[in-house]
Amino acid sequence: MTATYNPALPTDVDWVRFQIGDRGTFVTPPSGAVTGTSLEDEEITAILAEETNKWFAAAVCGEVIIALGQGAVSKSVGALSISFGDSPTSGYRAHLAYLRQRGSVESIRANLGSGGSILNVLGTKFSEGGSDE
Repeated sequence: MTATYNPALPTDVDWVRFQIGDRGTFVTPPSGAVTGTSLEDEEITAILAEETNKWFAAAVCGEVIIALGQGAVSKSVGALSISFGDSPTSGYRAHLAYLRQRGSVESIRANLGSGGSILNVLGTKFSEGGSDE
């Protein structure tokens, strides 16, 4: 498994890494290989294939990072204890909510642009008479 990042964002994987802050540290800049990431390129690619658009994929990847435990509110080591007044993930969660909102807008635009209707986006089917089927 590999982890790469190009700050010019030429691929959806690079774009997702930028949006979720999972850029890592360059090992060999000419090849784009990075270390210290939470997700591998293959994992991001799989999520991109599952989701409707890259905005939703970025939100899912961010949720995976949170689930991996990278947002502890408190930490104790022996007698030393550190606690945060606000969850360090609250700002990150707000960004993920934005990504989901933007993903919804992009899904609607894509559907309407391909001749669909807002009802198709909402998953609602109506008969020609206007009543629910």
